[in-house]
Amino acid sequence: MKKLLLFVAALALLTSGSIAQTVTDIDGNVYDTIHIGTQIWTRPNLNVTHYLNGDPIPNVTDSAQWANLTYGAYCNYDNDSNNAAVYGKLYNWYAVNDPRGIAPLGYHVPTFEDWDTLQIFLGYDLVAGGKLKEIGTTHWMSPNTGASDEYDFTALPGGQRADSIYSGTFTEIKEQGYWSSSSEIDTIYPWAMNISYNSEGFTNWGASTRKSGFSIRLISDLPLSINNIDNSDSFKIYPNPAADLFLISYPQLFGNEVTITISDIAGKIIPIAIGNKTTASAIQKIEVNTSDFAEGVYLVQIQTEKFISIKKIVITK
Repeated sequence: MKKLLLFVAALALLTSGSIAQTVTDIDGNVYDTIHIGTQIWTRPNLNVTHYLNGDPIPNVTDSAQWANLTYGAYCNYDNDSNNAAVYGKLYNWYAVNDPRGIAPLGYHVPTFEDWDTLQIFLGYDLVAGGKLKEIGTTHWMSPNTGASDEYDFTALPGGQRADSIYSGTFTEIKEQGYWSSSSEIDTIYPWAMNISYNSEGFTNWGASTRKSGFSIRLISDLPLSINNIDNSDSFKIYPNPAADLFLISYPQLFGNEVTITISDIAGKIIPIAIGNKTTASAIQKIEVNTSDFAEGVYLVQIQTEKFISIKKIVITK
């Protein structure tokens, strides 16, 4: 069996700007998370070197090779691990969208809509950047315009690694922060986000290509606006990991009608086939066929008239 990620979460007080959880990636790096509006974001920038299934993400140091990549890769700014320790690693679009997954369980690389929701909550693009930037000039170049870090997001200027137009060069550390989005404008240009040292704005930036290397922040799969979530043992999913099928069991007192929704780590809804449904000792059991699923991590939402439960399952082949 391939190496599986251990997801670690420590719940805390959920007021805007407070640390909501910690989450641990497959390499053992621990990230604080921040509650802003209805969202939970990781801090600091991502520093992982393996995909969710344990496969390594290539570390590409050669500039010419980086500029012409068509597969996922990461690098440290100036190929210096000391920079990565502060600013996190830089990843190209192919790593962001690799089906093996780059985010810990329960988190994903934000979509354009995720970033837009954050901007709207902060007062939109003219002032949102200042509210996210780390205060001072330890990491940001002076004047670090408008920096207040109101929500403890502590955005840092990790710079970027350019695409083939600029021959894979490193540029703009301490001046600019660029963050990836999983959304694309078209088949060439993904969306990315930008904050600058001399502005308090936060720009939806579409001038990147799939080959550019940017920082990554992650966002929780579950918005805080979801109510009545039950992740206790009232609902069970087994076996987990599963191969061709798994069972869902829950107390009959939660209701006879149940809706099951399964999504992948990017939030895409996966069609499912429901098999046998049985009742024994006041426990409902439902069989879900996953023989056509790709190997990976999925979220299973079970909803009755009285409860919503969300569980994670790993599918192996």
